[in-house]
Amino acid sequence: MSLPPQAEVPPRHRRTPGWIGLGWVAVLSVVAWHHIPRAHANHTHTGGTQLHIATIHGNNGTSTSPGDQDEQYCVQSRTASIDGTRMANFIEETLAKLSTIWDGTANWRVDLWRASKFCFDYDSATRATIEYEYHIKDDWYEVSLCGSYYSCVVFDNAVYDGYHTHYKWGYSYLQTEHVNGYDTRARKFINHETGHILGLKDPDYYGHCLNSVMHNDLYSSMGCTDPVWYPTANDKNSVTRIADRANTW
Repeated sequence: MSLPPQAEVPPRHRRTPGWIGLGWVAVLSVVAWHHIPRAHANHTHTGGTQLHIATIHGNNGTSTSPGDQDEQYCVQSRTASIDGTRMANFIEETLAKLSTIWDGTANWRVDLWRASKFCFDYDSATRATIEYEYHIKDDWYEVSLCGSYYSCVVFDNAVYDGYHTHYKWGYSYLQTEHVNGYDTRARKFINHETGHILGLKDPDYYGHCLNSVMHNDLYSSMGCTDPVWYPTANDKNSVTRIADRANTW
């Protein structure tokens, strides 16, 4: 579900003064609202402001190192109940080492690279080069869009590329309870939130259903209860449309 660009979010733990004057945009998982049906048939962001990481429009890395158009991510456990290394390995496996993964989508314009350290282990300048962060905590009271119940995604630093406005940085705030099983349920939350980072939305209205990881079989999700924990062909095709800039104004 997309929230207004000026949705209030508490001050964050990092980044540079480049934040100042920039709007915040966030996406909640597992929330159901009723909307008037729209014409488009996929769950992608359209219009002038699109909620996704800017780098998915290009790929200039190699097989051994990421380029500045690839997507680096780091992982940070912020709770004693989650081992950071185990979770980082699990997230990497979910994104890039199973038979159905996000890595390689859109002819490798989605090229995901795990950073070698935890997010908090980088100095601010180096950390600012990492496009996406996964944070895990028992609750997210300080991030009002997540609170004590939801996992959510927050974007920062809007960038206009001549076609639309997208974002330099994205953050996935995962609830411990959503991922501590290290199972397909945990993989679904990781894949769902990653789908938001890549530009996918929750359903727009009740019954707006596809075979998609953007539907949640654990909670109400606009009447969509697909038991899918991995990105489907529908999901990847939608991300490809975004990467192609085929769904702008």
